[in-house]
Amino acid sequence: MAAEIIAITQQKGGVGKSTIAMHLGAAFHEKKKRVLVVDADGQNTLVHWSSAASDGASGIPFPVVNLSEAGGQIHREIKKFVNDYDIIVVDCPPSITEKVSGVVLLAASVAVIPTSSSPADYWSSVGLVKLVQQAQVMNEDLRAVFLLNKTEEKRMLTRELKVALEELGFPLLKTQIPTRECYKQAMALGQTVLQMTDRGSRLAATEIRAVADEILGMLP
Repeated sequence: MAAEIIAITQQKGGVGKSTIAMHLGAAFHEKKKRVLVVDADGQNTLVHWSSAASDGASGIPFPVVNLSEAGGQIHREIKKFVNDYDIIVVDCPPSITEKVSGVVLLAASVAVIPTSSSPADYWSSVGLVKLVQQAQVMNEDLRAVFLLNKTEEKRMLTRELKVALEELGFPLLKTQIPTRECYKQAMALGQTVLQMTDRGSRLAATEIRAVADEILGMLP
C-alpha cells in the first residue's frame, strides 16, 4: 500500500512548519508507522535538526531526506519512497510562487496549514487557501486543515483568528500548539519533545500526539 502524503505548508515563514513536520513524524513513528520526513525547504532546517544529536545521544528515530533541490519535479522523487513507508510528511517551502508546494499538494492526502495568532499569518493563509483549492480540482482526495501554532490562548487575537480561519472554509484542528521553549531545546539536541522528560516537554508531547491523532482520523 502506497504511503499517505501529508504536506505541511504555509505561504510565509516563521509559522513553525518545520517544527510541526518533525514532531508529527515522531508521533506517527511512535504509533509504529513507517515514517519518512521530507525536507523540501531550501533552508534545510530538518536536515540540520536531524544531524544535531551529539555522539551517543538518541537522535531523530526515523529518516529525513533532503529534496529541496528537486523543485517542480519533487513529486517524482517522493514517488520513489511511497512503497517503503506508511506516511510521508513533507515540509514545504514558504513561498507559493515556487512550484514545490503546488506539486506536493497534487499528491497529498492532507494539507496541514500552521498559522500563529498574527494578522500576517492570516493574510498569507488566504492566498494559500486558493492554492489548495486549485490542487483539489485535480486531487479530489486532498483535505486541508488549519493548525493554530505558537498560540497564547489568553490573547484576544487568537480567539478572533480562530473565527476568521473558520470562515475561510477549511476546518480548524481542535488541538492547538502553544508556544513552548522545549521545542527550541529539542531542535538543539537533535531530538523531539517526545524523547524529552521535563514537564514542558511532556505537555508538548501530549499536544503533538493529539494533533497526530486528529490527522490520522482524516486519512482513508
